[in-house]
Order: sequence, then structure tokens, then C-alpha cells
Amino acid sequence: MKKFADTVRRLLSIALNLFIVWAEPIALPMSWDWGKEQMFIFYTEDSNILSACICAMVAVGQLVCIFTGRELPRWLHTLKYIATCCLTMTFLTVVFVLGPMYEDGNGWYIMLCTSSMLYHHLLNPLAAIFSFVLLERTPRLPRSTVKWALLPTVLYGGIILWLNIQRVVDGPYPFMKVYDQSVQASVLWCIAILLMNYFYAWLLWKLNGGKKENA
Repeated sequence: MKKFADTVRRLLSIALNLFIVWAEPIALPMSWDWGKEQMFIFYTEDSNILSACICAMVAVGQLVCIFTGRELPRWLHTLKYIATCCLTMTFLTVVFVLGPMYEDGNGWYIMLCTSSMLYHHLLNPLAAIFSFVLLERTPRLPRSTVKWALLPTVLYGGIILWLNIQRVVDGPYPFMKVYDQSVQASVLWCIAILLMNYFYAWLLWKLNGGKKENA
């Protein structure tokens, strides 16, 4: 019975990971039509491309696990954790920051239910969260893994902020526009985003059943 339950769990994990892989060829052309190469300066597109690649690896890994009876390698589980944190950051930033910025009150609908944003802001993040939290609970990740989930955000933020300072790009997010706000505001935004990212990463680690001891 346990073997059957494990097989079902892995098949569901494969299905959700492949959904994210399947969604990218649909969503990316929409993003390209909207902004061409400018789409690559958005955290949303970058995190979804990264996550699709990792989810493809996880789907293959889960298929191997069905035949071997083993669990995902820790390194692959860690990559899925990092990808899930990125998509969670995308989803919740839209919900709590970008959505409310629309003055007409349609921000959440526009950013969660239209064009490529339906996949990149809503469906892909939810698929990643559900699969990671409910279906990919082993091997348990040590508490020290949480800090690595911030790495993509730090790298992205550092590069985009520098490009904004050099006036190579403008934004693309309102809180990244360093010349439209004070230095103090930019610093506070950076701190707030990293704190949010850390909290989301810690919460996902906790919900996934992460272990406290370092390993």
C-alpha cells in the first residue's frame, strides 16, 4: 500500500512539474510579443524560465524514483525549493505590492488572469507550491538551505539596480526606479523585499517539513 501511495504521489508531482514545463512555450511568446527582449529584465520571466528548467529535471527525477524506489537527490530537491521560492516571491509580490498599485482596482485581475501573467504570476507558482509542499517532502532539507533561496533575488536585484543606476534600464518595477525615489526609499525597498523573500523561504521550508539541524 505504501509503495502504491508513493507511486501516486510521484505521478502527481510529475504532472504538476510538467504543467510548468508545458506552460512556458505558451506564456513566453506572449511575453515576447509584449516586450520583445525587454522581457528578460523582469524577475517574473527569469524566475519562470529557471523554474521550468528545474521542474523538467524534477519530473525526470521522479520518474527514475518510481522505478528505483529512491527519493529525489537532495541537490535536486534543493533546486526545486529555490525555484518554488522564486515563484512564490513572484506571486506574493503581485498580490501584496504590484496589484494594489493599480488605481482603478483591477490590478489583481490584470496581473493574475491576463496574457502570460496568468501562467507566470498565478498558475505556475501555485503548481510549484502545491507540488513542493504536498508531494515532494523528502529528503528533508536542513535549516541552512533557507539562505540559498535568497540567492536568485539578490543576484537579480543587484544586477537590475546597477543597470538602473547606470540608466541602462528603467525599472522594470516601480520600486526599482532609483531616480524616481529617494535613496532611503530604495534602501528600504531592498530591505523589505529581502525580508519578504526570507520569510516566504522559511515558511516553505517549514511547510515542507524541513529539519532544524544543519546538514
